[in-house]
Amino acid sequence: MRGTIRLMPLALLALLTWVLSGCDSEKAEADRSPAPSPSTSAAPSQASGTISPVPSDPSRTDIVAKVGEASITRDQLADRLTAQYGKQMLRELMLAEAVEQEAKALELTVTEAELEQELLDMRQGYDSEELFYEAMREQLGLSREDVRKEARYQLLMEKLSVRNVVVTDKEIDRYIADHPELTTASRYYNISQIVVEDEETARQLLSQLEGGAAFGAVAERYSIDEFTGENGGQLGWVDDQDPFVDPEILKFAAEMDVGEITGPIQTAGGYVILSLNGYREEGPRGAEEIRNAVRREIALGKAEPMRALEQSLLEKYHAQVLDTDLQ
Repeated sequence: MRGTIRLMPLALLALLTWVLSGCDSEKAEADRSPAPSPSTSAAPSQASGTISPVPSDPSRTDIVAKVGEASITRDQLADRLTAQYGKQMLRELMLAEAVEQEAKALELTVTEAELEQELLDMRQGYDSEELFYEAMREQLGLSREDVRKEARYQLLMEKLSVRNVVVTDKEIDRYIADHPELTTASRYYNISQIVVEDEETARQLLSQLEGGAAFGAVAERYSIDEFTGENGGQLGWVDDQDPFVDPEILKFAAEMDVGEITGPIQTAGGYVILSLNGYREEGPRGAEEIRNAVRREIALGKAEPMRALEQSLLEKYHAQVLDTDLQ
């Protein structure tokens, strides 16, 4: 079935927008305000919460950071961000506008029910809604509203891509027959892991754990897995079909009791000590929900590549980059 939706770099886009809007607001404020006389001293602006330009250096605008005696201005940050990411971000902004115009022309909308279902699908594997949004904020810098906007955008893109695609009942029936896991219960494991390079080290750490050492502390100190090591080895909830988890890990997790620690398990990434922290089982979706999900999956598989659709929309609405530095 369809994986997690592709997230646009909203965190970076938000940062770039904040930086550039800050620069624009300062320029607008400068245009509205009379120029100070040579004898006037600039003072920090209490209303805006920013530091006014230092009189001795008119090129400095809003200082956003200091390192020792050196200052980093908003203009410097904006220049660096624009140079590195400006083309990508500008394309995303133009594409978002083209998608909105095309959806309006075709009278395509995303209902609240569709949006909530998409968000529910995205939250699969998280213990709660709050933990999901906390992860989005910590890992991607996305607010709850950012995630909703991105989910809506992706749904609009999907509707545009599959609007002329036909999926038959026979195709749906065949897909379901070929994927029996769709109609069976799903199993989820909450696991933690310690990954080391060799079996001997793994056995030594197992002895420490058997002697009462805390799993999280051992993981933070010894695990070579960057993704989980700094978080006490916690991988969180994964389902028994997760393609991103080594099959050997899932095989052992299925045979463990909650609270059990086992290993060493040889994997492609090293030798693993595994802890099963929790287990749950969820029944399959209803028949109609399964068919709708399969219809969507097949349609997306038949649709033109997303990149091609994006380019065609930009061309249809005559998207132009006017700044030569961003072309």
